Amino acid sequence: MPYDYNALEPHIDETTMRIHHLKHHQTYTDKINGALAKLRGEADHKYLAKMGIDTLLGHLDEVPNDVRKTVRNAGGGYVNHDFFFHSMSPNGGGAPQHNGLLAALTEAFGTVQRFQQLFSLAALEVFGSGWAWLVVDGGKLRIMSTANQDTPIMQYGLVPLLGIDCWEHAYYLKHQSNRKGYIEAFWEVIDWEVIGKRFESASAAPDGKAEL
Repeated sequence: MPYDYNALEPHIDETTMRIHHLKHHQTYTDKINGALAKLRGEADHKYLAKMGIDTLLGHLDEVPNDVRKTVRNAGGGYVNHDFFFHSMSPNGGGAPQHNGLLAALTEAFGTVQRFQQLFSLAALEVFGSGWAWLVVDGGKLRIMSTANQDTPIMQYGLVPLLGIDCWEHAYYLKHQSNRKGYIEAFWEVIDWEVIGKRFESASAAPDGKAEL
């Protein structure tokens, strides 16, 4: 974790952060490590374990059936949570200051405020468990959602800049069924400096495919 478990208080509570990181994220980590160990032990599939998790998630069709579900769910869960935790900061919130990101948000959505409204709506409308994302797609920004622990990097050319965990474990202890309150709290801790750097990386990638 890039900060203490209580560092995002009062917006994201310490108890939730501890459970989210030490239980949920650790479970995904253990399961994907087990799947990678299995792949490393098979001569025909050893190359998959050497890809790196971001690349591997973009080649799920090459993963053998007996571990594909684990790689998809646990690998996606590991990547998504690591990305999510590093998207927040005790010094976060406010508005993005990165000129390139600001220009791209304005071009895509009209204003930053409109982007926030549309992103919040996408997060509210995630059915069941899943994520809402801001991604670079063909050099343009757009908002999308994924189910369960699927991640945009499973689709070639999509580069995530910001993602919010809409699983109930991300907010239920503090906000109970009030997902709207959790989303509002999320805006108070977003690390826009990190998001700006991700945008720079995505913009500089020659094929539009930057890793998380």
